[in-house]
Amino acid sequence: MKYILLGLAVGILGLAATLAAAHLVWLQGFADYLSITYPDASFTMESYDSFLESGEAKAFSSVAVWNSMGEQAVSAEASGQSVRADIYMMGGHLQAVFGDTLFRGRYFTSGEEGVCLIDLRTAEELFGSQNVVGRSLVLGGEDYRITGLLDSGRKVCVISPEEGASFHGVTVRKQTAEQSSDNAKAVLSAYFGGLSTQVTDGQLCCLIGLFKLALFLATGSVVPAVLLVKVSRRRLAGAAVLAAGMLALAVVVSRMPVGSDYLPTYWSDFDFFTDLWTEKAAQMEQLQSHQEFWHEERMLP
Repeated sequence: MKYILLGLAVGILGLAATLAAAHLVWLQGFADYLSITYPDASFTMESYDSFLESGEAKAFSSVAVWNSMGEQAVSAEASGQSVRADIYMMGGHLQAVFGDTLFRGRYFTSGEEGVCLIDLRTAEELFGSQNVVGRSLVLGGEDYRITGLLDSGRKVCVISPEEGASFHGVTVRKQTAEQSSDNAKAVLSAYFGGLSTQVTDGQLCCLIGLFKLALFLATGSVVPAVLLVKVSRRRLAGAAVLAAGMLALAVVVSRMPVGSDYLPTYWSDFDFFTDLWTEKAAQMEQLQSHQEFWHEERMLP
């Protein structure tokens, strides 16, 4: 009976650690992700171009500006079908927002007009096929040519910006995941203005995912080790399990993208840790209540 309980405990902890590790692998693709909403601001592609020409833009590998236009009807004249989808007007480097979720085709680039991206479900419902790159759809009485398909969890249509369009959101990819998100926010706010109400920080989400995995690994090594020593009287085996778990834990900790945001000037500065906890908890609470893009749903702890 005791061996059954031991095996069950190890199995459950192993499954939890495996799921956490799989989620973490996906999360690390967004560790450099930072998306900010400025509801009271209104900036244009000229502001975006000015930012790209500045020295501050070198801190980012890609930058996109966007505006949520709510849910609207999208139709295909060829099939006569119509669906409702979340509409975004977006300019700049779209890969900053969507990463590797492009399923087919390409992202449209700055300067292209009358083009769009849609998701797989919208393509299926409008055209009955996923081979829709190059075909056209209608939104708000205007024709848009499809340049790419997104593998998303929502029905979406991302259109190129029209002349004089304004935006209230900016998404960037930092050059490295360890770069300070606080510094990045300060730089972006200086150029795009306004107070941010929604911040999605991939670095923070990745750290939480790593912490969860570390917790599972620590528990998954200590519990079996104790059971082996106390129940089975196998001290050597218990020590081996504990050592293996601690080694795996050390590997996980070494991969944590801990930047200057999480390091105090001196370690006895307890106010720093209190303020840090309050700030990051508020960010995660915001993300819990609203996820602008579908991949942000998977960033939740």
